[in-house]
Amino acid sequence: MIFYFSGTGNSAWVARELAEQLNDHLYFIPDERAGEAHYVLHPNEKLGFVFPVYAWRVPKFILRFIQMMQVENVSYVYFVATCGDDSGRMDHYFRKAAKRKGWEVACGFSIVMPEAYVSLPGFDVDDQQREKSKLREAKTRLDDIISFIAESKQGKFDTIPGQWPWVKSVVLGAFFNTFLMSPKPFHTNSQCVGCGKCAQMCPLHNIEMEQNKNVDSAGTQLSPHKIPVWHKDCVGCLRCYHSCPHHAIEYGRFTRGKGQYIHPDQHPL
Repeated sequence: MIFYFSGTGNSAWVARELAEQLNDHLYFIPDERAGEAHYVLHPNEKLGFVFPVYAWRVPKFILRFIQMMQVENVSYVYFVATCGDDSGRMDHYFRKAAKRKGWEVACGFSIVMPEAYVSLPGFDVDDQQREKSKLREAKTRLDDIISFIAESKQGKFDTIPGQWPWVKSVVLGAFFNTFLMSPKPFHTNSQCVGCGKCAQMCPLHNIEMEQNKNVDSAGTQLSPHKIPVWHKDCVGCLRCYHSCPHHAIEYGRFTRGKGQYIHPDQHPL
């Protein structure tokens, strides 16, 4: 069994490749009801998790899902995380969550993929040359990872911690999760045509299209069409921003003038 989450498609590609080459089944985490999730593994069946790294940590909602899910006959647990550069001490958080479940993690890996985080100054998508280079290198790395897992090997944790992993995961990660996960800064600019693709593509079904109630000084409605409204279940995956065909979604002022990225093999969720 492979449980995964993906916003812009990097982790979805990894999960599909794993499932295809290991002849395994995929479960999209937002579609699973964590409190009611009860799974039974077959003898020698592996339990895998694939997810993006957020703020050099495992996304909080992934950790909550692991905490609440019930799985029988667990014997081999692994994870593969995607990141734009490095992962900090992300593996520490995953292994800690697994230990609380009584699981011993056999192995874990990170794969550098094209950058998708654009919600702070200094962060932007990669240029086309770097994006293509990362995708090529990711394919080679993933093939090696799959070979390791297919042979049921254990004890390897190659997670690309980078420089100052403790500072990034513990200090900056805590700041990010406390102050930078709010959906409130999301809004649309004048390019929005009310197409609703952002609501359609949101993996958490957290966006609704509602009539724009804003008016100008003369009392005239600013937009004749519906606009997206972000609710509280946002996990900051930025799929809405990157999927907008008109580049009409912004996160405060941080995303102005920045690029968009969706994995070239991304399929509808």
